[in-house]
Amino acid sequence: MRYRNRFVFSASVALVAVMAAVAIYFLFFDSGAPRGAWEASLALSLPCGVIWVLIRIGITPSVEWDDAEVKVCDPFFVYRAGLDKVRLLGREGRGGALELDGIGVVVPWSMTRSIFDGRRANRARRDLRHAVLRAPESMDADAAIPATRILRYGWFDTLVIPLLAAFVWALLP
Repeated sequence: MRYRNRFVFSASVALVAVMAAVAIYFLFFDSGAPRGAWEASLALSLPCGVIWVLIRIGITPSVEWDDAEVKVCDPFFVYRAGLDKVRLLGREGRGGALELDGIGVVVPWSMTRSIFDGRRANRARRDLRHAVLRAPESMDADAAIPATRILRYGWFDTLVIPLLAAFVWALLP
């Protein structure tokens, strides 16, 4: 099963489309085409920075699980573990957390308390809890899935380049 906060995902996709339109406006319609690379980086810095943040916190976070493993995609890390290595932790009024053997406590970003997607999040937490409780106590050593934490990166990280170029331009005399 897979869960992502549907409201945050939809709002982020809509705002990414708006920011893409803002970038096109800044590049072609505001005051003509940029005359150099610095002007283009300045025109793209705000929309690209906002798009990068929206992709990181609104579009990519999710939690997936099946009969054997759980995968938590947070904004900067991806956590994977076998269901036999997962212990559920309660967090009073703020959703749930997972304790993964060898990694520690992981709070799934997409399953945190939401006023817009609360019922679906509660249902997903309940399904994940049942999957963890149904997991076999000990799996074969060969079939065991190790708990891992991987730094998340992708094509969307190139959207930071215009923002960094604008910072460099601002620091130049």
